Amino acid sequence: LSGPKSPEAYAAIKTADDQVREVWDELKRDFPGKATLIIVSDHGFSPIEHAVLPNVVLRQAGLVEATGDKITGGPVHVVTQGGAALVYVDDDVLDRPAMIDQVKRAFTGQDGVERVVRAEDFKSFGLPDRQADPHAPDLILFSKEGYNFGDTAAGDVTFVDKPERKGSHGHNADIPDLHAMFVGWGAGIKPGAQLGEIDNLSVAPTIANLLGIPMPDVDGKPLTTALAPDQN
Repeated sequence: LSGPKSPEAYAAIKTADDQVREVWDELKRDFPGKATLIIVSDHGFSPIEHAVLPNVVLRQAGLVEATGDKITGGPVHVVTQGGAALVYVDDDVLDRPAMIDQVKRAFTGQDGVERVVRAEDFKSFGLPDRQADPHAPDLILFSKEGYNFGDTAAGDVTFVDKPERKGSHGHNADIPDLHAMFVGWGAGIKPGAQLGEIDNLSVAPTIANLLGIPMPDVDGKPLTTALAPDQN
């Protein structure tokens, strides 16, 4: 609730760091000279100051019906995921392409919306379209840095200040605060290696390399700059 880079967040990091030390100490006792410890995160965390309300945008555009703060009807549905929102248009809409265009226009230029991504551009974000996955949305909304998405359909303002949560994820992964973490040390890791920015697809092949397990026909490659010479 306090958000990243707050005293509460740093206290939580210190607690986690102490727990990692306990794990590492135990590994060294049980597997002296043979243990490798790798820490990764699935995403980063961005400070949040405002919340975009996509259901209010849709209600004002006449694309959904609402009672109070709840959506009660309409052919468009939004699933919020922190700094992203997935937009679905009902399959039985007579002219779905026109409806999708109408939704895109409703969100283009809205306060706090960084971009509206159409299905044909999903691949550039590593995401499947509806042809590859029938559960894929028709549009994806990304919020600007400092914003995330809320669920309410009430009110006449399309975003709110001072949201309940001060931090979030799910944004466009190009935002530096959303980058994940990779730390490795111990057996097979080159001491002092600085990797810079890496690809998430390289994490599993690197671990497989350390374990001596073949991992052919995958997109990622082992992080050779992180591995000791006898691991390459």
